[in-house]
Amino acid sequence: GRMWRRREVTRDPLFWLMVPCLLGPATWITAFFFHQVHLAEVKGWAHATLVVLFPLFTLASVTFMLGAGFFVDRFGTRRLMPFYLLGMAAGFALFALASSPWVGAVALMLLGASMGMHATMMSTLWADAYGTANIGSIRAMLAAVMVLGTAIGPGMTGVLIDRGMDFAQQGYGGALYFIGASVLAGIASRRVPAR
Repeated sequence: GRMWRRREVTRDPLFWLMVPCLLGPATWITAFFFHQVHLAEVKGWAHATLVVLFPLFTLASVTFMLGAGFFVDRFGTRRLMPFYLLGMAAGFALFALASSPWVGAVALMLLGASMGMHATMMSTLWADAYGTANIGSIRAMLAAVMVLGTAIGPGMTGVLIDRGMDFAQQGYGGALYFIGASVLAGIASRRVPAR
């Protein structure tokens, strides 16, 4: 029944364990869309071929956003935390490996599925962990962290591209990042109150 204040949240290990989960999707998905022309060129695909696949990302995102709501209500946030970003890991690994646009289509659906789950999970996790009395100020802080991620992504990946590591190759790093974030989320899940 405790209702946390924003200042208290910033001192809680749960918040810091979840920061990579907050930053990751904003950072990597923004970078993906920012460097889409470069990615298509590296893969040897027409840019239009890659763009035609984008509705699959949206469809998967909306479907899993709604589906995650059902699973959160049924099982609780803490059980889903270690798993919901693994689609991102698989999606970026597939983009690193993809030689065919069809593999790229599967990768985009995995990325979209994780993005949809992320949207639902980030709405429910903080209310479960910190109560609802001050959720507006807490979510404003979390939104600032995600905006920081969108600012970091294109610049960080752009520097790596300039140094000879194309965005497709960076997909391996993205996959490792999301596996690490999932491990941290699993540790953090023990600190979320059980329903």
